[in-house]
Amino acid sequence: GRKKALLIGINYAGTRNALRGCINDVENMQQLLRKEGFRREEMVILTDDGRGDAMPTRNEILRACQWLVAGAGLGDVLFFHFSGHGSQQRDDSGMESDGYNETIVPCDMQQIVDDELWNNLVFPLPSGVRLTAVMDCCHSGTGLDLPFTWKHNRWLEDENPSHSCGDVQLFSGCQDDQTSSDGDVEKFKIGGAMTNAFIRAYNAQPFQTYPEFLSRLKSNLRSAGFGQVPQLSSSQAFDVNEKVFSLVEGIVPNTNVTIGRLQRRKIRPK
Repeated sequence: GRKKALLIGINYAGTRNALRGCINDVENMQQLLRKEGFRREEMVILTDDGRGDAMPTRNEILRACQWLVAGAGLGDVLFFHFSGHGSQQRDDSGMESDGYNETIVPCDMQQIVDDELWNNLVFPLPSGVRLTAVMDCCHSGTGLDLPFTWKHNRWLEDENPSHSCGDVQLFSGCQDDQTSSDGDVEKFKIGGAMTNAFIRAYNAQPFQTYPEFLSRLKSNLRSAGFGQVPQLSSSQAFDVNEKVFSLVEGIVPNTNVTIGRLQRRKIRPK
């Protein structure tokens, strides 16, 4: 299969919301992917310093998401990385358990909600395609609206789940009600706490099981002095104890009987 990646880093330079390490995060993540066999020709890189393929505006991000999943077929391995600001908006649909939609913030400040990311990145993928996502931003816990969350050593299903066919796994920098830190230093470069912890954990040991990788990821954040708690969510409920975590191998086939959004209870918006 093909290997394709979309990497987004936004420092919001010149604004009162400026960050320092998000573009460095993209550079570091690109190096990791290159070691895993991803080619630059199969990457779209959006940064707001003028050195990427385009500026990470709302329209360009959505267009790049569509590029990432276009023509995806059996055996394809995809990767999505966002480093920047995240936020929340009131959910009027009654689907979200906390009454809020999670969002990412493009450089033009025209926010993209998790429903849109699910529609553009998750739902189009057929069974047999893998998308690994890392979201290093505030309120990112359920940033792709995936139906299963790994908590207390088991998969918990959303009350109003959004099921799809592809194998999509999201590693979030924090819980929905938490913020993510920008200020971890790796190789004399400032970067996002989640991105640096993820790369350190992945490079630490080959053939790690999911519990081993998640334990190492959390330990990296704690040892660096960060209180945020990373989270794993997935489109498929699989046996994490019997599976090695890899960006390029071990695609989980579809096990969801019903595909699409299921509203079991209408939740009052906040």
